[in-house]
Amino acid sequence: MRTIAFSNQKGGVAKTTSSYAMAVGLANRGYKVLVIDADPQENLSMSAGIDLNEVDPDPEDIEELTEEQQELFYKNVPAKLFEVMAKQKDVNKAIIPIAENLDLIVGGIDLASADMTFNGIGRERLIKEAFENIKKDYDFCVIDCSPALGVVLMNILTVADEVIIPLEPGAYSLQGLSRLYKFIDQIHDYTNDKLRVDGILVTKVRNTANAKIWIDDIEDKAELLGTKVYKSRIRLNVSVEEAQTMKKSLFEYAGGSSAARDYDDFIDEFLEEE
Repeated sequence: MRTIAFSNQKGGVAKTTSSYAMAVGLANRGYKVLVIDADPQENLSMSAGIDLNEVDPDPEDIEELTEEQQELFYKNVPAKLFEVMAKQKDVNKAIIPIAENLDLIVGGIDLASADMTFNGIGRERLIKEAFENIKKDYDFCVIDCSPALGVVLMNILTVADEVIIPLEPGAYSLQGLSRLYKFIDQIHDYTNDKLRVDGILVTKVRNTANAKIWIDDIEDKAELLGTKVYKSRIRLNVSVEEAQTMKKSLFEYAGGSSAARDYDDFIDEFLEEE
């Protein structure tokens, strides 16, 4: 199983959109894919059509059920990544089939408290240990990471083979990039010496002179950091937001859109470099 983490400290750079598009695109190509929503906001899960009220129910709603109904509910509700990390549930109980060749694991809102919860020895290897028995079941694992540089990202980078960094060309696009690189280097040195940054994916591209200036800056920064910028560029397109509203993948909702074509080109470029 080849594990790819989409990470960026900055929000609003199409990290979740890119993670989900890559997972769906790989599944459409016949690969068996596991996508993990490791952000407490659970936006990827919502985009995939998951009813979060069933995965993260309101405790007050559960209290209204009879004991028998509560027992049945908890027996059938999928486990979340947080529960897997806490060793409360097996990872196989967290896998939700969402499309042909594509399964999902929801992180859970409790991931927001992970830094306080997981503070013991070996806390950076919780996901790696839990996933050991499912690696043979998938060709790819795609992970949508939270912006926070905490224990959850530490766990993800410990199990990942490579990192893809989405960046929007703009005044704040490079903010925090050096800090993220330092964090990745630390994980590489201490817990995962195979980890590498595969490249920077430029997203939300407008056809303006200003965007071209910032893309040049991104390319200069990538060269300094010893990585590449993918040739494929993801153009800004309203179909992305519409697909999220409809809770469909971009390829299902608007396969002929410029953004869908751009993501297809990016996935082909990624696979060609294997």
